[in-house]
Amino acid sequence: MTLWQLQTLLAVVRTGSFSAAALELDSAQSAVSYAVAELERDLGVRLLERGRFGARPTAVGLRVAAHARAMLGLGEAVRQEAALERGSVQGRV
Repeated sequence: MTLWQLQTLLAVVRTGSFSAAALELDSAQSAVSYAVAELERDLGVRLLERGRFGARPTAVGLRVAAHARAMLGLGEAVRQEAALERGSVQGRV
């Protein structure tokens, strides 16, 4: 499991489609699809239901997405700590 895979999963959940997630992430749709498929393979569960309607999270997909948000938030906190130590301030406004 990688941070990119988690970011990608969250983008698909947020936008409701692989194509829209690819646009949001400035990535190819195939890369988005591959990242989610690899994450599902790694975890051994289906995170998204795919169909003509787009993509929506399964019950476990919703729970994993919540943990992914927390993990990415912690990653940002780590970056902030390092920036403070270097004497620079970083973040989103």
